This record gives sequence, structure tokens and C-alpha cells, in this order.
Amino acid sequence: RDNPTYVGYGACTDGRKMALSAKSQISGNVKSTIMGFKPLIGREYDDPMIQQNISDMFSEVLKQDDGSIGFRVDYEEKQLVLSPENVTASLLIYLKSVAEAKLGFAVNDCVISVPLYFCDYQRRAMLFAAKTAGLNVLRLMNDTSAIALAYGIYKQDLPAEKEKSRLVVFVDIGDNNTQISAVGFNKGRLDVKKALADPQLGGRHFGERICNFFKTEFTKKYNINVDSRARAALRLQTECEKLKKTMSANTTSIPLNIECFMNDIDVSGRMSREQFEELTHDLFERLRHLLQELLYNAPFTVEDIDAVEIVGGSTRIPKCKTIIEEVLHKTCSTTLNADEATARGCTLQCAILSPAFKVRDFAINDIVQSGIKLVWYNADGTTGGDMEVFTKGHMFPFSKMLTFYRKDNLILEASYSNPIPHTQSVIGRFEIGPIKPEEDGSSTKVKVKVKVDIHGIFSVESAHTVTKIQVPVEEEKKEEKKDAKKTEKKEEKMETEEAQENGVKEENISNENEAENVNAEKLEKSDSDEKMKENGSEEIMTEEKKKPKTKTKTIQNPLEVTTTKKGYTPKELQDAWERENSMIATDKLIKDRLNAKNAVEEYVYDMRDKMYGHLSKFISEADKEVYMAELSKTEDWLYDEGENCQKQVYINKLAELKKVGDKVQMRSNESEGRQGALNLLGSSLVQVRKVLELINNKDEKYDHLSEEDIKALAEKDLEYQGVFNDLCNKVANQKLHEDPVVTVAQINLKRKEFDDKCQPIVNKPKPKVEPPPVPAEEPKKEESAGETPMESSDANTAEQAAPAADTPPADPASADPTSMDLD
Repeated sequence: RDNPTYVGYGACTDGRKMALSAKSQISGNVKSTIMGFKPLIGREYDDPMIQQNISDMFSEVLKQDDGSIGFRVDYEEKQLVLSPENVTASLLIYLKSVAEAKLGFAVNDCVISVPLYFCDYQRRAMLFAAKTAGLNVLRLMNDTSAIALAYGIYKQDLPAEKEKSRLVVFVDIGDNNTQISAVGFNKGRLDVKKALADPQLGGRHFGERICNFFKTEFTKKYNINVDSRARAALRLQTECEKLKKTMSANTTSIPLNIECFMNDIDVSGRMSREQFEELTHDLFERLRHLLQELLYNAPFTVEDIDAVEIVGGSTRIPKCKTIIEEVLHKTCSTTLNADEATARGCTLQCAILSPAFKVRDFAINDIVQSGIKLVWYNADGTTGGDMEVFTKGHMFPFSKMLTFYRKDNLILEASYSNPIPHTQSVIGRFEIGPIKPEEDGSSTKVKVKVKVDIHGIFSVESAHTVTKIQVPVEEEKKEEKKDAKKTEKKEEKMETEEAQENGVKEENISNENEAENVNAEKLEKSDSDEKMKENGSEEIMTEEKKKPKTKTKTIQNPLEVTTTKKGYTPKELQDAWERENSMIATDKLIKDRLNAKNAVEEYVYDMRDKMYGHLSKFISEADKEVYMAELSKTEDWLYDEGENCQKQVYINKLAELKKVGDKVQMRSNESEGRQGALNLLGSSLVQVRKVLELINNKDEKYDHLSEEDIKALAEKDLEYQGVFNDLCNKVANQKLHEDPVVTVAQINLKRKEFDDKCQPIVNKPKPKVEPPPVPAEEPKKEESAGETPMESSDANTAEQAAPAADTPPADPASADPTSMDLD
């Protein structure tokens, strides 16, 4: 159930190790075991946060050509440089295989949780890792939102939709960060009111303070530099983690002892809870400040909080609980599993989104952690304007329709409007086109749909131009006109205020042109009227009156959106997928080779024990001595020349050993099964002999058998009695250490032949006897009112019997109904 983020590469002889397996062997593979890599996804090497953490990483971290992070590891007798996304994909494939083995069917859909402060680039990097692993991510879910779902979906007493929400604060102090979220619950829905996070406040940071304390103490006390050896630093980190957990449950001073720590020196030290709290005082103050920031300018007060739920391993530190209760004025509740709450929430969300499961619907309205603004540029590269599309704390998933007035292509640049804990504040660049001016030279109306999707990723989803043209129509009904007016009003409402403000100038220009066109049309019309009057041309006016009426029709022309975002290209995805599949194939070959090797080793130890046990009497002393020497020789070969051989070599070696071992095992199996097989054959003979005795005694059960059947049965009994005696004599003279003269299969075959020939005769059914024909009944006469049923029956019987007086009845009971036996 517990799968830490450890992936071990190392030498190719053992293959890759994942999760607990990698963690257990890290002491012997420090440089090629990568751990704690999830916070590094989608980050740059020059990120200040990364530089702070590099000193605590045991694997070699380097800067790649594109500025991203790389881990140098040994694999398949060569060195590889892997990104955090590549390592994450390897772990996801392992988790996928674990789930498939447990469930018994293929797993494709999943929901992955990420820290709520992950930016657009980090979220896309996580999706890249999932695609490399062959997973379809239904949702990237914030950690605290997953915890809230695990808490609320089972609650049956939540307030109704229109009632006041139940406000619960979730505090998650994990290994790498601290996340706090205030969530309002209603029936079938949760709304995140406010959420904060500190990526530099977690259990790992508390453990580092303890490690640094003992490093300084050991340097003064034993004159050793712990950081000079990675294995020693790892041992100290492991012991400090144990010490931290012990201090959470004890107030007394706790000792720390490590034997042969460095240079064959045994080290020791002590630490109390008071010392620990003093060392980490600034970390506790950061937690207090984060909780106070949650209440500052929040859409709720501390009195509105109904409950406080704490999760994460580091919430077990007593001082953390004390600070939470002091700031939020509520007792900390631990109804959720501190280690599995996030995973359970993701599982429930996956079941809700997947069509394969039927789960109660539960809506999740999350919020963005930073505002998103758009800047658009003119054709000459100058800035045309900007606006904040999504403010900090805006709900997502959400989409908006923006309106622009342009004469050329629209270039948008999206970025975060608030500071984020990442060096990549620009989300991406979007070019929309082709856009051309209207026929009269005015600006074209462009509608752009922007969206923050279910993963929390911003995108320009679509764009189109809006053009109005005049088309001839017949006179319309009033209802149709009303519908058209409603449609125009809806279109106007879809335009955001920001877009209207930025498009005012261009819109005014457009209106002035329209006014000039209208005035020109009026002048032309008046001139033409005057001319017509002067010429007295009434026919022309009659034709103009007959011109068809026109209506305004809106046409939408889709535009192409070209997105430029920093991230992985399809080629990089293909390369990563091929490399991962190559590693999977290599791991399978290594696993098969190790299984073949282990099979040889297991067979050697197993047969050695059996040769001194129950198999010793089934092999001669001379053969036993030779075979035991061969087993010992194979054992020495496994740890010398046969340490790293191909799979087929081990298969051939096992086959050689089984040539003798299987013979001995076969003799044992035959010895155990022969007597039982003989007993079954004897039982079949006894059964037939009993049937023959019953036939001789004229038993009516077998009086239907013909003379030929009885003769054949007697002959087969006599024949197979001789076969049985012959088999018994051979078995009695059989030596245990020799190959069997008579096998269990031969005895069973004889029994089957005997049963096939005799059982059809023994079980031959008797022929069926047809019952006598029933005489036809005549129609009954009407009964008189004074006669009883019995008298009527007697009279009818007498009348029916009269015509057939010469023929006696076949059964007396059938002639007289009164002669029936009554129970």
C-alpha cells in the first residue's frame, strides 16, 4: 500500500527497483537511486528552490542543454541522464502494474494529485510523464481538493444546496510542503473558498534541522565530515527520521546511536523535544504565519469554521497541532487516514469521471492560485493592451468568451499576474488568424474563447470572426423577430467588460463609418428622387417599391489558433516512450534471467535435502554419491562463473540436473501410487464377481441378461483376474531404487479396459413392460336428483358392463370402482 517515490537504476544485473524495493537497497546503490523527485517536475536547474535542495540529494544532479534538471545514473553498463518526468513515468508504470495485478484487468484511466501551487508548466510536465507511462489522466487534482473529496463524499448530514455551507479547514503537512485549504460543503458539492501553500515547509525540512545538528556535533566530537560520504549521510538521515518520530510520542531525551558510522567509529548523541522545537522555531513560525494568512481577507471568519482536519505525516509533531489549534480556535480532528487521504480522494474522483463505475456525483469547484492576464501585441510588435482574464481565487474549470476588434492577426501572451513559486511566469503565446479588415476598411469583430480546464491548465480553446451581411427575406412573423432580438442580446452578454473597454475605440470608428455611409445613401436617394420627379418617371418608383426586403445575418468564420508553450514536443514524447519501453523490455529479460537462475539454485537446495530424506531409498548409494557431487558443483558454479549467464544457460543446467532428479522423484511417486491403483482394480474385479454370484442365485435384478452377456462377463472376470495376479507379483518383486516395471498409468489403463467391457453389461437396464390398454369410457347419463353419487356410479357401471358380458375384465379392480384400496 505504501509506495515511496524511489526509483533505483544501478547495474543491469539486477534491473530497476521501484518504491519500497528501491528504498530497501539504497544503501548499496546511493548514486543511482533517485528519490523525492515529484517537487522537481517541471522546474529549471537554476531555480533557487532547486539549488537549496541539491545539497540534500544523493544522486548526481546536472543541468541539461535546455536548462532543465537531469539525473545521471548507471544503467545497462552505461550512464544515462534522465529528467524528473522520465523517472516519474517509470514509477507510474510500476504503480499501474501493481493495480492491474490486484484488480485482474488492464488499467488505463487515472487521476493524479499535484500540489496546489503547481503552475501551468509543471502540470503539463506531469501530463507528459503520464502519457509516457501510457495512462489517460482524467484529471490533475490539487492535493487538498482530493482530501476534501475523501472527507465529504461519505457525509450524509451535509447542508442542502441553498443552505449555509459547512466550512472545514484541511491542513496537510507532508514530506515536501504544507498546504492549507478552506472548503465549504453542501449536499453533492464542495467549493474551495481559499487555499495556500508553502513549498519549503514539510517533514523533510524538520528532518534536515536534526541532521545538521548531529553533523555539527559529530564534527566537534569525533572530527569527522559526514557530508564527505553519501552512504554515511544517508544512514544519519534514516536515523534522524526515526528519532523525529520517537520524539513525537515521548517528552524525554531520546538517544541516537550508529555503529561503524565512519572510519569504524561508533557515534552517539541525544536530543529532547525542547531542543527540537528550538532548532525548528522558524519553521513553526512559518506554519503560524500561513494559517494567519488563510484568515486574512478571507470570505469567512474564524468563527465560521466548523471543523479542522489534519493529514500528512508531519501533523503528528505535537507543536504543529498546538499552533493549528491556537490560530484556528478548533480542536484538530484526525478522522482521515494521514497517509492515504489524498490517494483515496483521487480514487473516488477517478470513479466519478470514469464511465466504467457508477458512483454518486460530487461536484468539485476548485480555485486558481494566481491570476492570469493576457497581453496582446500589434503588428509592429508594440503592446496593444492587457487585461486580467482570471483573478486569483477564480473558480475552475471555467471558460470565458473575449471580444476583440482587429484589422490584422491577434497575438496574445498569457502570464501569471501574481508572484508564483516558479521561475516560469509566462504561460504561453497564442497567434490567432488570418484576420482581415471588413470591406469598408473597419475592424473585424473577433471572439476568442479562453479556458482553464479540469487540469488547471490555461488555453485558448477557439476563435472566430463575426461578420454581419444583408440577405433578402420574405416578411417574417413577429415571433421570429423577437427571437432574433433575444439572440442578439445573448451575444452582447457573452462579451466581457474588459473586451468592451479595449474595443471601444475601434467600435466608435466603426460606428462613424457607418454613419457616413448612411448619410451618403440619403443624399443619393434624395438626388435620385428629384431627378425622377423632374423626368416624371413614376415607373422607376414603382419598381423600387417592389424591391425585396432584407435582414441582417451573422456569419461566424473559424480562425486558426497557433499555440507556443514551453514544454515537450511530440518527438520528445515519442523518444521518451520508446526509451521507457526499451527499459521495460530489458527489465523483463533481467527478471526472466534471474528467475531461471533462482530456479537452479532452489532446485539444488531442494534436491539436496530430499536426497537425505524420503528420496534416499529410491536411489542407489553409488548413484547418490555421484548426484550429490553434481549438486555441489552446480552450487559453486552459480556463485562463480554462473553469476551472470544468459537465461538459456540456466535452463540447460536445470535440465541436466533434472535428468537424474526427476527419475528418483518418479520412483517415489510410483511407489506411493501403485498400491492404490491395484486396490481400485481389485475393487472392480470384486464387484463383477458379486454380480456373477447374484446371477447364479437367480436374482431377479439380473434375470433380463442374456446367456451371451453372462458368458462374456464371466470370461472377462477370469481374464483380468489373471492380469491382476500378474501385476501383483511384479509389484512384489519391484526394488525401490530401480525403475518400475509396472507403472500406475499401466494399472489404471487395465482397470479402465475392464470397466469399459464389464460395466455396460452390469448396468444394462431391464426392458420396459407396456401397461394393458385402458377401455374407452362412455358418456355418463344424467344423474337423477334423488340418487346418491355411489348409486349413480353403480348404475353406470352395470350399464357399461352389459354389452361386454361375454368378455371378462382384465383387472377386477377396473370393473368395480368400489374395490379400490383406500389409504
